[in-house]
Amino acid sequence: MALAVGLAGSAPARSARADIPQTQDGPGIKVGQRSTLHPGFALIFGADSNVFWTNRQDRGGVRAAAYTMPTAWIGIGNRKVRDAILQSPTGKSDRKVDYNLRASAGYRAYLARDPDIRQQSRFNFSLDGHFIFAPGRRFSVAFDESFARLAEPRNYAAGPDFNYNRIDHRGALTFTLRPGGGRLTISAAYLNELLYYEASDIFTADRLVNGVATEAKWRFAPRSSVIARYAFNYNYYLCCAETGTGRNEDSFHHRALFGYRGQISKKMILEALAGYGHTDYLYDTVTPANFRGFIGMTTLSYYPTLRTNVFFQAERSFHDSLFGNYFADIGGRIGAAHTFRWRMFAALQMAVIGRRYEGLPVPGQDIATITGYENVYGDFAGSVARKDTIFALESRLEQPLGKLFVVALRYNLSVESSPFLARYGNGYVDYAGFVKHVAMVIGAVRF
Repeated sequence: MALAVGLAGSAPARSARADIPQTQDGPGIKVGQRSTLHPGFALIFGADSNVFWTNRQDRGGVRAAAYTMPTAWIGIGNRKVRDAILQSPTGKSDRKVDYNLRASAGYRAYLARDPDIRQQSRFNFSLDGHFIFAPGRRFSVAFDESFARLAEPRNYAAGPDFNYNRIDHRGALTFTLRPGGGRLTISAAYLNELLYYEASDIFTADRLVNGVATEAKWRFAPRSSVIARYAFNYNYYLCCAETGTGRNEDSFHHRALFGYRGQISKKMILEALAGYGHTDYLYDTVTPANFRGFIGMTTLSYYPTLRTNVFFQAERSFHDSLFGNYFADIGGRIGAAHTFRWRMFAALQMAVIGRRYEGLPVPGQDIATITGYENVYGDFAGSVARKDTIFALESRLEQPLGKLFVVALRYNLSVESSPFLARYGNGYVDYAGFVKHVAMVIGAVRF
């Protein structure tokens, strides 16, 4: 029951990676000629309006709690990282390696009388590494790794051994060739991911992904390029394809995109990609549900000043789902960030996404614990589709005090609107929608 409750309900609306809150780095400590060290420590006090990601109609209702979270991090590198991409200049230089390494850890301790909430206190750890060998040269090699041990409560009160404790690894090894004068860039990458849940009753969600990706980019102007990209993923579930287990289907995913990336004015950058994607769920022969259709992404970034960034993004995409076959998203994001003259940093972004799930387990056939779904959209050949609307708001405000100290405020809002519910043989009813507010006050010392 736990897999179906957790993953058919609130979990798909969450961020792929749990957040270990940190502040922006300071000037750092010089190490050698080019590297900079950035250590930091923060003490966080927060309030969570919905610890278990529950709907008001769920058994036990919505439970709120305050929490504290001491965190620490340390990073070192000769280049910064933005959106998980190492900001290495494309031009040729005498550099042998561009890199950035960062380790972060935090312990979330709930401050509540309710023992069901207190036992959700957990340790989180993440390690991110980015390397480019021979950057900007005719042939270069890049390695990116993100490894984390993360923990989150489920969307019902569970014991400490039954929440979403998991190992999350994502890595890529990329080879890049720049023939001729460097206008043409060709890259090929091997991709590897692992998602492993520590709770023994979520074994059907343990997943290994192997894939390849290639990109050809032709720079036809100093700051403008056309791009052709193809990616293939093989999603392999580590356990249990037996009937009645709520089994997950192994699958092939293909994505092909073509488009433009470049600077369209002095203060504006555009990336626009469009293409086609499809999936093949290998063993879903009774109720096949495969994605076939358009995918694309457009991002417009505007820099009115050197301290201000405004962006807009629209996207249609699909992803393998841990409960059912896949989900397809269509939506947009808008946001802005600004650094004031007195060094205060402010950021705000909002997202609205329409999400549709396909190929949910057929009650009594694919899964034994669920007896039926209600308020769903469509029922064809025994396969069930589900539609959700997701709204997310994130805001940050940080004020440095001298060279070392920072005080910060954060507020996050997550809303999932869904008419979907699942009924279980033991009488439990899981309502999908939820509303969650999280507010934090952060005091940090960082370099």
